[in-house]
Amino acid sequence: MRSKNGVIAIGIIGLIVVIFTLAAFFLLDIEKISMNIFALAFLLLSEVVLCSGLIGLRFADENRSAVFLKAGVSTSLSLYFAATLITVFLAGNYIKKLNTFILIELAVIVLFAIVTISIVVWSRSVSHQNEEDMAKVGTNEPKRGGF
Repeated sequence: MRSKNGVIAIGIIGLIVVIFTLAAFFLLDIEKISMNIFALAFLLLSEVVLCSGLIGLRFADENRSAVFLKAGVSTSLSLYFAATLITVFLAGNYIKKLNTFILIELAVIVLFAIVTISIVVWSRSVSHQNEEDMAKVGTNEPKRGGF
């Protein structure tokens, strides 16, 4: 089995971030109302998804374009975490509109899930196209675009 460098480090960093988030929530003077508990839950979910997604990238399939997949998915996961963090900081605006806050968080999850799945699917297409282009190198066969 191949050695996957960084998996343990990413897991430990993720665990530290989750523990810090929980400690901050319980040690600071944050009201334990349902809004703040939902905000905490969505923030913890985004942290776990970010770390597990980065760990999953370490085990990426060789049938995919590695650069496209790793750059795209890591960017998508980072933006998902950032969007969730921003909405958590703005959660105070939705204290009387808990359902709206949950709907916004679900919309963020759905949006970034669609983006991430699309990147994973396109990475296989990019890989096949790169293989076809590499097969044409050194021949007189037309390259992409017909030139």
